[in-house]
Amino acid sequence: MKLSTPEISLSNGRVVLSARVSYDHRPLNKPETAWISYPEKYAPFLSGRADAFAAGLLPLAQALGEDLTIEGPLSPRLLNGLREYQLALAFWFPQKLQSVQITAPQQTILPARQAGQRCVTLFSGGVDSSFAILQHLPQNQPDPVYQVRGALFIHGLDIPLQNQASYAESLQTFDQHLTPLGIDLIPCATNLHYFTSGLLNWGIAHGAVIIACGLALDGLIANLVVPSSYSLSNLIPWGSSPMIDYLLSTETIRIIHHGVTQSRMEKVAAIANWEPAQNFLRVCVDENERYAVNNCSKCEKCLRTMSMLEISGALASFKTFKQPFSKSDIFRWTPHYEFGDVWVKSTIHYARQQKKTQYVFPLWVAHWKAKLLSFVRSCVPRWLFNWLRKKKFPYQKDPFNPDFLPPGF
Repeated sequence: MKLSTPEISLSNGRVVLSARVSYDHRPLNKPETAWISYPEKYAPFLSGRADAFAAGLLPLAQALGEDLTIEGPLSPRLLNGLREYQLALAFWFPQKLQSVQITAPQQTILPARQAGQRCVTLFSGGVDSSFAILQHLPQNQPDPVYQVRGALFIHGLDIPLQNQASYAESLQTFDQHLTPLGIDLIPCATNLHYFTSGLLNWGIAHGAVIIACGLALDGLIANLVVPSSYSLSNLIPWGSSPMIDYLLSTETIRIIHHGVTQSRMEKVAAIANWEPAQNFLRVCVDENERYAVNNCSKCEKCLRTMSMLEISGALASFKTFKQPFSKSDIFRWTPHYEFGDVWVKSTIHYARQQKKTQYVFPLWVAHWKAKLLSFVRSCVPRWLFNWLRKKKFPYQKDPFNPDFLPPGF
């Protein structure tokens, strides 16, 4: 697999960084051009290096088992980090990823005079990214170097590129509440998710893609904050982790994995009384039921977050969830334990700490429902489980299938 030297172009008020992708064996009609775009005003902050695409497409090369050749200028530090990064992913996911050779003839360091100076966080409007912003505001982060001045909101990750209205409305809502905090909302779009859909679980591939969108803005960013998904006490093999994210740093951009010392319940409690989050918290994973920042309030992730907010005593203040909700609704929550039972136990611990024992029994019911479901799934042969999942969620209907991309994307 080969990545050509990236090119910068201007189109319809946006600046686009793109690179051709050549495969040894092209899979599933995948795109032949990878791109990341921003509003045109960010054009001066793009150097046109290959760092972003080398990071974002490495998991694809590993999934295909193809050695990766990078033709454009690449950070020597990143190259060394990529070699370690892919070894870690291959160790964690040996059935999905292989170790590959990475070659980059043009190893150069971005000149210091062109390097960025800002601290920017990746932002989706969820619990982790809201907590990251709150903790990096001046009142909580005294060091100006690490005070967040930008929030990178990426179209094409959980919101498909063809769903432009939902992204635009989310963008407007986030901008309305972040701008008064002195934070510039940075709109971004990319087709990198479409390269691995159908080949890799998004939980494996997403870390490299979100960091790639920050690496492309190397003339703006000095510190890129990556909100954590899991705490130190519950770390699992995952595409974004404090054990590997830092390996995607360059000489001028430092990757900071933030929030690993807090559980999800503790993060929810921290943002529970923060007014901006009450107006924009977006956690839903049901693409068919959610719209913009309005959550479906029925999917597993919605029920998880609503339960935690209810225990914090603040759910009624959150405008993006349907009301009412009470402790009896916690019985409806069946946690996903595919990646470990990390959510409920910490929530039970918090409820007991806060002397809200009325929530403990419903949470235990949710926990044992999930354990039972997990046991039943473990009894199904893996090949049969995968076959049934493909029948229910065929790749042809995956919204991140490249065939869904509208003209111009």
